[in-house]
Amino acid sequence: MSSTAGAGRIAEVLDNAWAPATRAKYDNSVSIYLRWCQDQGIPRHNWLPASEINLCSFVAHLAGSMAGSTIRSHLSGLKRWHILANYDYQLSPRLKYLLKGADNMTPDSSKQPPRPPITLAMIRALHRSLDLSTEFDVCVFATATVAFWGQSRLGELLSSSAKAFDPSKIPTVENGGIRGEHIYICRQNGRSDPITAIERHITINELTPHLPLFSYAIGDGRHLALTKDKFLARCNEIWTMYGWPRMTGHSFRIGGTTKLLVAGVPPDVVRAMGRWSSDAFLRYWRSLELIAPKYVEYIEGT
Repeated sequence: MSSTAGAGRIAEVLDNAWAPATRAKYDNSVSIYLRWCQDQGIPRHNWLPASEINLCSFVAHLAGSMAGSTIRSHLSGLKRWHILANYDYQLSPRLKYLLKGADNMTPDSSKQPPRPPITLAMIRALHRSLDLSTEFDVCVFATATVAFWGQSRLGELLSSSAKAFDPSKIPTVENGGIRGEHIYICRQNGRSDPITAIERHITINELTPHLPLFSYAIGDGRHLALTKDKFLARCNEIWTMYGWPRMTGHSFRIGGTTKLLVAGVPPDVVRAMGRWSSDAFLRYWRSLELIAPKYVEYIEGT
């Protein structure tokens, strides 16, 4: 392999370190930085790679106008550019403290309350109100139970396109896996059991091994992959009838994690089952007032 071909292959593989949606978001962050450089009159040859003073000035310019987390995301986009171009990224001590300052300067308008979790009551409401004899609704319910009990991101389960899908990115009937990882679901009592939901879904939709696990029949032997937008629209259509607010996809992961912890499943097990790479999942705990007593109340010997 020539050095040119090798460099091209390195770039191709390296770019796949980020999900398509993340790549698009980070590309936009680089564009925002470049427009800032232009507005500041910085000579074009000093735009990229970004110097430490440019990065610090960029953060200082944005601080107070948006959430600190948004500024950090923009810098992550710039870091990706440097990685792809094989340049050093200047994350200096001064820049780190500027980011802390930006966090403290987050305007109230940018502060979002914690996203509420999906609850077991909401899953049961889906069971009552969806028509589980129809292809689309039975697929929606199976997805909801797996997303909840599997502590899943919807991007791990659902395709972004109804007609085109990448079997390496979402589970098919045959492989049932995602990017080499496993989603662990176990049988549950009652109507929220994900195993029963999947079995009913596969039977009613007559799914074959190569199809996305979460797809539904549309007639004449054809199937469409369930997309995140269609899934959430159907769920929220039902939940709003019961008075619940409109929910986002990540609320399933939060809700599943919270339910397992409230049920007394050890945090280490929850972390492993949820495929959490660090203790970051701790910040997604909800109902801590219910979780804490299971582990710290009436400690022997106190």
